[in-house]
Amino acid sequence: MSPVLRPFRVEGKAIQLAKYLAEEEIGDLVGCSCIGNDVTIDLSDTHFLISLVDLGGGLRLNFHMAHDGPARARSWSRRLPAEAGPRDIARRIALDVATLDREIAPLRNKPPTPPTAR
Repeated sequence: MSPVLRPFRVEGKAIQLAKYLAEEEIGDLVGCSCIGNDVTIDLSDTHFLISLVDLGGGLRLNFHMAHDGPARARSWSRRLPAEAGPRDIARRIALDVATLDREIAPLRNKPPTPPTAR
């Protein structure tokens, strides 16, 4: 009995990014997934969800970050021109992730202390 080949569908912009994100230097990367139009990047204590939205004449990256520590959750957007290819998009994502990782690094080393009652 021969195995039956089943067709499957692969869609979305994020899928094209997987190869290029793997080539980027992303700090203490624990996991990364590229499914449909969403990219998920997990660092040891920080989680990023990046949604890729097609615009007429460009691309918008919607970033959502959650930190397991004292840093508050953040969201921001980045617009890229229509001619940006998967390599450019992956580089931009890695740059934003690295920038935010550097910003919250002081909180890892010295977390804020709660106020004391007087």
